[in-house]
Amino acid sequence: MRFKFLTSIPFLLMTMVLIVVFFGNYFPLPFKEVALAVSMLCKELIIFLLPLIIFSFVLYGLTELQSESFRVVAILIPLVCLSNFAGFWTSYLLATPVLSNSSLKITEISRDNILNPAFVIQFPTIVKNDWALLSAIIIAFFNNFIKSPYITLFGKVASVFANILLKRVVCRILPFFIFGFVIKMQYEGCLTLIIKDYSVILCLVAVLAYGYIAFVSLALCKFNVREAFTKCKNLVESVFIGLVSMSSAAAIPSTITASEKNLEDPKIARFVVPAVANMHLLGDCFAIPIIACAMIISFGMHYPTPSEYLIISIKGVIAKFAAAGIPGGSALVFAPILIDNCGFSTEMVTAFITVYLLFDPIATSSNVFGHGMFAMLFEKVYKLVKRH
Repeated sequence: MRFKFLTSIPFLLMTMVLIVVFFGNYFPLPFKEVALAVSMLCKELIIFLLPLIIFSFVLYGLTELQSESFRVVAILIPLVCLSNFAGFWTSYLLATPVLSNSSLKITEISRDNILNPAFVIQFPTIVKNDWALLSAIIIAFFNNFIKSPYITLFGKVASVFANILLKRVVCRILPFFIFGFVIKMQYEGCLTLIIKDYSVILCLVAVLAYGYIAFVSLALCKFNVREAFTKCKNLVESVFIGLVSMSSAAAIPSTITASEKNLEDPKIARFVVPAVANMHLLGDCFAIPIIACAMIISFGMHYPTPSEYLIISIKGVIAKFAAAGIPGGSALVFAPILIDNCGFSTEMVTAFITVYLLFDPIATSSNVFGHGMFAMLFEKVYKLVKRH
């Protein structure tokens, strides 16, 4: 039992972080560059495998539901919009009293040290994640009419193969994947910069985002604290991966595994988590408005009223469906909304994107936390609708 704990992924990841924090300054630069290159290579491999994993799990999940697949999609999209909208308004209502009573000043951010990888190997993008998702949905819908046993069998075989990829490939490379990115964060000093210069806003984003998702999870567990704690603990590994890699896509495999433990029906986790990974972004629903409102206060501009924020939040919910799966992608998509509705100048947009990138680990990790929570929410709503 003790050996199993010592070789568990959470223990290995935490050990790596502590080693880098305390001894990172003693590592030679070439070693750091190679470690980062290996991490980027692992990330490329995970991203390369993701379309296959998404396609397999979504196809299997929907073919198993058979005629229920129409109902699943009809519930999924509105529920994503409602959850994102609730996140936008929770951040606005809770953060406004804090921001309006604070003296905030966004200063220029600069990094003297940039760690570059020793080498870069990129895998080709054969199929994008959204096309893999869409094709799986179309095939499953088509199968509702023809009832082909071959498609159903193919979905089962693909799901088994995807599970093997998760357990035998992705889980095995996770420690190597994390190590280089932790070294990069330590070398560039971004964690120190966040704590020193932006601690108030960072803490506000983290407390509200994590707190809101944890509260919703508690409510979904009917306020059973022990059950909610266990389910949140299952998601710690995937949240940590999102924190250090700044990639919610890279955390999908781990989030699926954790959500399978949290749900009564594991099949739901296998298609819900990949399906919402790029459009259900609760962390961004907190990070983006809070950073933007802090910018508005810092530059002495008009703070948005509830009616003005209503328009911003509706546009923000729509923009979630266009968010790119890259660091800072959500900020780039949201920037035109701030220009049109808040009067942001080019200088302010640049500062906004820069600060968001600095906060990206918190935003991404809370996005991942939100994916796990949403899987629980979807299961509750789906079963409620099914009973009626």
